[in-house]
Amino acid sequence: MTSLTQSIFDKLTAPGSRIPWLTDWLLHDLWSPERYEDLGAAEFLKRGEDTVNKLEEVIAAAAPRLYDEFMPPCPPERHVRRFLEPACQSPTAGRSGPAAAVVFDGLSVREIPVLLKLAERSNLRVIDIGISFAAVPSETNFFIEQRLELPRISPSTMESRTELRDAGIKAYYFSNVNDRRRLDATSQSLLLWSAFPDNTYGDAGARFAQHFEQVHHLLETAWKHTVQEIPAGRRIVLTSDHGYIFFGHGLSASRRREDVQRLSAWFGGERWGEIGGPKGAPPEAEDDAVARYGNIALIRGRVQTFPPGPASARAYKHGGLSIMEMVTPWVVIENR
Repeated sequence: MTSLTQSIFDKLTAPGSRIPWLTDWLLHDLWSPERYEDLGAAEFLKRGEDTVNKLEEVIAAAAPRLYDEFMPPCPPERHVRRFLEPACQSPTAGRSGPAAAVVFDGLSVREIPVLLKLAERSNLRVIDIGISFAAVPSETNFFIEQRLELPRISPSTMESRTELRDAGIKAYYFSNVNDRRRLDATSQSLLLWSAFPDNTYGDAGARFAQHFEQVHHLLETAWKHTVQEIPAGRRIVLTSDHGYIFFGHGLSASRRREDVQRLSAWFGGERWGEIGGPKGAPPEAEDDAVARYGNIALIRGRVQTFPPGPASARAYKHGGLSIMEMVTPWVVIENR
């Protein structure tokens, strides 16, 4: 079982970037294919989230600057538009020749074992298994602005954007797992954006860990209608715009009641908000749980707010500054 060891504490407090170590730990220890097979989906989720929760408590106390390493700019080799643009024919872009990107909205690094299994079943060669990062504040339209260099728009409107067409990128939007589109095999670069699985996190079942397993069953359908429809001869990146926290029982940070009440009042049901306007400045918390990026305030770590209304029942949340919200999959495959 994955646990926090003295070695992990040492790596968190060592000088230099913690991202290389964190990447290795997330991919090969915590969210590995072997643990997924051994534990089953629901237990894999709960045990992994429990470990991350404990890790982020340590980060809050001993290494809070780790969160700064999630901030922009995005490395060029993890920039979706750089990967797709026909002019990018370099090893740092991760490919040469025709390309495609499939963005599964709200997919996390926890789903990488499922992506690898689907790639194997589809006889697709895996080129790279890594991570990327959400755009602060781990929301979709900010990702579109920063990683696709478009206005802060909804993904459903990308198909009509001349900026993408002029760059040689043909965009397609999939509103649900059963949505099917005829892809243009003559286009140099294809961008496929699926609203799944983010569009399921508001369902009643999203209050429970079992939703995680249901998402993985549906992912196979989404895969068939996106990845398997991409014309042969392309290098494909599978990625996401943001991850999510699973706030099951005991999986949120322990904080003073007064601090949580103030955060709940200001942020409501979200994990971020714009500074200014009628709400004014965000509240101060005892352990600096509120981070600031420009005019955006974010809840740092796994602090759970308790807003009134339906939002309080959602266990799957994003929009803040935490490991599982900010770290996203970056899996490159080839269908030659």
